[in-house]
Amino acid sequence: MKLFVLFLFVAFLSVLLQTTLLHLLPLGPVVPDLTLVICVYWALSRPSVSTAIGAFFMGYTVDVFSSPILGVNAFALSLVFLSVHLSSRHIWIRSPLFTATLVFLASWVKVSAIVILWSIFLTTQNAWSGALRYIFLEALSVAFLAPVIFFLLSWAENRLAPLRNVS
Repeated sequence: MKLFVLFLFVAFLSVLLQTTLLHLLPLGPVVPDLTLVICVYWALSRPSVSTAIGAFFMGYTVDVFSSPILGVNAFALSLVFLSVHLSSRHIWIRSPLFTATLVFLASWVKVSAIVILWSIFLTTQNAWSGALRYIFLEALSVAFLAPVIFFLLSWAENRLAPLRNVS
């Protein structure tokens, strides 16, 4: 129950920061995608049906607050969760460089899914040609933040975990 409350709080805080305060940073249109980092962390450390549903609802919450089409981020985060979970079953490396690289690649999976869905549902002529640079900078910024966020989440998770070997 404590881990559920921790994950709920972290998801709420990441959506809140991503949709409000991070837009005030002097980075221009580059906003680090904190929900993506949380989704990748869940897919690596706690792959279950409940965290997959949590990733979907976290994406849907981002859609409610900042997307013209409902469900785009929910689909993209679900796709990221599934692809990270399936690929991590075959990779056993757990290091800050690995997590940064994985989050960087997951950011491109998410952006690709969003671009495909937006091109289907919205008519945006040449809107993505200028945004490619900002997408790369956003993926890079979230890759730099990922090891720190992973460390903080695993530290909080270990602090809340019940003592198993109590004698």
